[in-house]
Amino acid sequence: MSSKILHIQGKQRPDLLSIVKLQDFDYIEGEDIESKTILEKSNISLYCLDLQNQKAIFVETPSNIFLADASFVHQTQYEYAQKLIAVPFQDLFQLAEAWESPIKQLVIVYSVGRCGSTLLSKVFNQVDSVVSLSEPDFFSQIVAIRNTDGSNDQEITQLLKICIVLLGKTTLKGESSCLIIKLRSFCIELGDLIYKAYPDAKVLFLYRNLEDVVKSSIRAFVFLSTMLPTIAQNIDVYSKFIPLLKDYANYIDFNDPNAIDVYTASWLSVMQRYLLLRQQGITICALRYEDLLANPHQMVTSIFKYCDLPTDEVHQACEAFKTDAHSNSNLSWKKINNNGVEIPDASKIRQKIEKLLNRHPEIKQSNFIVPGTLLLAND
Repeated sequence: MSSKILHIQGKQRPDLLSIVKLQDFDYIEGEDIESKTILEKSNISLYCLDLQNQKAIFVETPSNIFLADASFVHQTQYEYAQKLIAVPFQDLFQLAEAWESPIKQLVIVYSVGRCGSTLLSKVFNQVDSVVSLSEPDFFSQIVAIRNTDGSNDQEITQLLKICIVLLGKTTLKGESSCLIIKLRSFCIELGDLIYKAYPDAKVLFLYRNLEDVVKSSIRAFVFLSTMLPTIAQNIDVYSKFIPLLKDYANYIDFNDPNAIDVYTASWLSVMQRYLLLRQQGITICALRYEDLLANPHQMVTSIFKYCDLPTDEVHQACEAFKTDAHSNSNLSWKKINNNGVEIPDASKIRQKIEKLLNRHPEIKQSNFIVPGTLLLAND
């Protein structure tokens, strides 16, 4: 089994929050390399998929860069990438079959976004037996290639299983045996297929009041307003990530510089998908950002019990609440607070989000509580 070294000549990712792809790099093809090399070095990790050529693209980063420390794995991989390794899918399958998975325990974290999911990932990383990865982004690519009619679900399920195995092989070291993967919000669209691949995995869902999510998103994602015309002209493409875009297209203001309707449709799509996964019989433990902040120790204790993690490490884990979970990213508190964005009046935000909420058959309130929510003891 052989792969190909790709020597990086330059980096050209248009935005650090864009979905990863091979074209993020200028490169020239180099020498052949044994595919098993990707399993032998802990500083080689899966970055993206070259779907056109049926290859997985791994990045090699400096040995002192630990992906579990990253606010966003994909950003750290891109920033510190020294070289790429292109591995044929066929080799991936053979490697996954030949090596025993180091993953003894898998936890998947879904969220509506802007709701403390990166913080929760940092909390998990305080536990010695855990490696928690925040947004390895090949999952986003897989969302994009899933056919809406389910016709390629079997192939995608197999691809997901293999990619997660290899993610574990290149990150779990020493005493660590529990892999926790926090995904981008729209990756909940893969929830049923990840469950098929890993039916024993623990699943968490973190969410927050819609009005607060919208405000936080306006502050964080300044660039989105420039994308609205592209989204409006490519509804079918973007509906893979925000399914309700198509249903609500006639009611969405694509000229709003604050993109309130798009953030609302995104939140509703994720919440709706959670409800569907529950209806399909998938056990998910949901928790509210508001409860997590109100009583970190109580909530983290309950989360650790659900995930079969040692509760005697809760106190240490809660130390993560004292720092900015995004401190080493472009979404740090300091950068967001200094970006000069003005938040619209609360009544204007409320009026716009209620317009779409009123059209949803079930989720009618900004503070809607989903079934399966882990509530504070005094609720």
